[in-house]
Amino acid sequence: MTRHVILLLGLLLSFLGVLTLGLALGAVPIPIWEVLSALTGSSDPQVETIVLGLRLPRVLLAAEVGAGLAVAGAVFQALLRNPLAEPYILGVSSGAAVGAVMAIILGMTVNSMFALPVAAFLGAVLAIILVLAMARAAGRGL
Repeated sequence: MTRHVILLLGLLLSFLGVLTLGLALGAVPIPIWEVLSALTGSSDPQVETIVLGLRLPRVLLAAEVGAGLAVAGAVFQALLRNPLAEPYILGVSSGAAVGAVMAIILGMTVNSMFALPVAAFLGAVLAIILVLAMARAAGRGL
């Protein structure tokens, strides 16, 4: 086995271990063997409800959000050809904050729970478009 394969296997095992710990730890600590029994369907119904109904969706969503943030960061760095690029450098985070504040001030968040994240996203997109347009006008575009 090559060094990269061993590294990837180690990272995968670490990831699975952390996921299992996420299922075991909580307000009601559950032993790891009991978590594994709940995942196979051969456990106490109460433990299965806690593990499968409450903790598993949260742990999987946390892993998915982490992966999404990692991909977004990698794309951001690749697009800008800068390994130190982050959302604060180009004002993306500030644009998202302005969009969110505008949604709150205009009362858009009263009727819809999606208005705030959509407004934040649009503010971030508008900020990056403005920054890139100014860079292009100055002759320093991507």
